[in-house]
Amino acid sequence: MVLTIDGMINDCNDGLEVHFDRAMVEALPQKEIKTENPWEQGLITYRGVALRDLLKYVKADGKTLSFVALNDYRADMPFADAAKYDVILAYQRDGVDLAVRDKGPFFVVFPFTDVPELATEARYAQSVWQVNRISVK
Repeated sequence: MVLTIDGMINDCNDGLEVHFDRAMVEALPQKEIKTENPWEQGLITYRGVALRDLLKYVKADGKTLSFVALNDYRADMPFADAAKYDVILAYQRDGVDLAVRDKGPFFVVFPFTDVPELATEARYAQSVWQVNRISVK
């Protein structure tokens, strides 16, 4: 298991949660974003699953997404932003899997280059890496 989603979801596979392994994540529709961010040099290609597709898969119905990292860092994002923007839960950078020591297993990636108004301190704080849990509230 690499990712758990809990909270206001309607399609669970383990009690009141959905547990994903890597194959389950890769079976969902995939998306790539080419973007710059404050933590990397230059334009980077990230690959993962669009948050909107992930939330649709678990039949999420909430107002807030809370991303939780392996070190218990948390950041909240309005649920509506997942529909409005092409935010992805990335597991690859430039074709290489994200290792835990390098922002893996998952990294919340915004299309900062395509949507420059997203490049704010608030959005950078929502760009959680080492994500292993999403709570829908």
